[in-house]
Amino acid sequence: MKTYKKKMVPINCDEAAKRFSDFIDNYLKGSAKDELVEHIAGCRHCFDRVEFEQMLKSKVASLGKVKPVEKNIAEQQIQLILSKI
Repeated sequence: MKTYKKKMVPINCDEAAKRFSDFIDNYLKGSAKDELVEHIAGCRHCFDRVEFEQMLKSKVASLGKVKPVEKNIAEQQIQLILSKI
């Protein structure tokens, strides 16, 4: 039995941009991923955007989690500043 591969429909830059986040997070699968890969292989603008977003995500992740300021400490600092005015 002969199998036929479904012909991919080219996507435009707007459609590609909608898929960047899922692609970077490795959530994009199947034909949606294949279409995006084909698009960015031929579109330097979108390729650069995906590359930038991957780099940005990596840099943000490397910062780690920021410890939230406790409410009482923040209120104390605000009161101290206000008392000097």
